[in-house]
Amino acid sequence: MRLRSVAAVVLLSCASAVVPAVTGGGAQALALYPCPEVRDPPDYTFSGPSRSWLATNLRSDYLRGPGTITYNKTATSTVNASITGTTSAEAGVIFAKASVSLAVSVGASYSKSDSWSYAATVPAGKVLRLQQYKEARTFTVRKYHIVPPCTTKYLWTKKVSAPVKNASFLWQLVS
Repeated sequence: MRLRSVAAVVLLSCASAVVPAVTGGGAQALALYPCPEVRDPPDYTFSGPSRSWLATNLRSDYLRGPGTITYNKTATSTVNASITGTTSAEAGVIFAKASVSLAVSVGASYSKSDSWSYAATVPAGKVLRLQQYKEARTFTVRKYHIVPPCTTKYLWTKKVSAPVKNASFLWQLVS
């Protein structure tokens, strides 16, 4: 019985020391319960990921149909992500964190050297060419910072399309 009463006294003393500080508010409450995130650097949230395709640098000449376009070349396919208004260091952080958040590896760019060989038929009366596309993810990124008293302040929101770091391509006839 004696142990219970000592524990109750300790709990009551802790509660009486904390409750006035919390209910009193102001600087005293902040001093006892600081928001450690306030000093952290800005962070990012990622939302709305969807599969998309980014045009690479590989494309054929135009052909007026009817006819067949044949693309047969050894070349390096390259594509870059679309994100504006960020430094390359910040973009690197965004792509690294997005890869974790989206559960697929994305990056600022992608390139692959290979022998590409594709053919497509152009219908009569159309002027088309073959265009290579690289699989990508399009998502929204929001940069935020925690400011006193532990509130979220959004600094900016951007739509990003970033190539997936795997060899997934699409060839398509385009005008």
